[in-house]
Amino acid sequence: MPVFQANTAIAHAYAISCADEALLARETTELAAAMLCTGSGIRPCRVCRDCKKVFRGVHPDVLYTDPTGSAKTAAIKVDQIRAIIATAHLAPSEGKSKVYVLRSADKMNPQAQNALLKLLEEPPSSASFLLSCENAAALLPTVRSRVELLQVNALGSAIPEAAMDTARDYLAALRSGRRTGLIRWANAREKDDYEAVRALFDALQQLCVQSLAGEAAIPDADAFALLERLDRCREYLRSNVGLKHIFGLLSLPLGGETQTQN
Repeated sequence: MPVFQANTAIAHAYAISCADEALLARETTELAAAMLCTGSGIRPCRVCRDCKKVFRGVHPDVLYTDPTGSAKTAAIKVDQIRAIIATAHLAPSEGKSKVYVLRSADKMNPQAQNALLKLLEEPPSSASFLLSCENAAALLPTVRSRVELLQVNALGSAIPEAAMDTARDYLAALRSGRRTGLIRWANAREKDDYEAVRALFDALQQLCVQSLAGEAAIPDADAFALLERLDRCREYLRSNVGLKHIFGLLSLPLGGETQTQN
């Protein structure tokens, strides 16, 4: 899952590949959101206006291009790339740039790829490009050399199953609404080290994203609130705050950290 720190530069063009179609679509959305995110922490933050619109599929600056033609001959053709070239230098509607998402980019014909190459070589500041495909090796070498390549594990991530189980236990404790359950969960984590905690954060983030995509039983409001909490917890990690303090934050009901500050 592409996640960028606040001080990490995001490239103007990526090719993201995965053999799993549903996972590829989800990760492509993640990356498009990161490219437009205006959050101050990790990107995508999922809580800024641009992130929310991207995840809802309504951001006017995320522009999709798909192969045309029959199932056997479907391809992204040169005329489609010329249409992108014609608008790429225009200012975005709302975001800091437009993000052109080419789905099934490995089905671009050679003429289309060569036309796109010229745009990748001299990209306008008003546009970014995201080539989403099953097999990046099908892209011309000249195209691949001008984009950042991201390979997504077909299993979804390298998050240990133990971390996923711990994250699911945490969500169950949150849903119960009982502070005692959260405290018991936190106390059971006393022997965790920093690597285990980072894996836990990744697992919780993945479950939140799945929830927002309609794949889990946590309300959207809770998913957004938990993502904000994870952002704060990661800031604590970067500042070398002790794990006891971090688990103390996690043991609060959602919104509890705000209540303690008032």
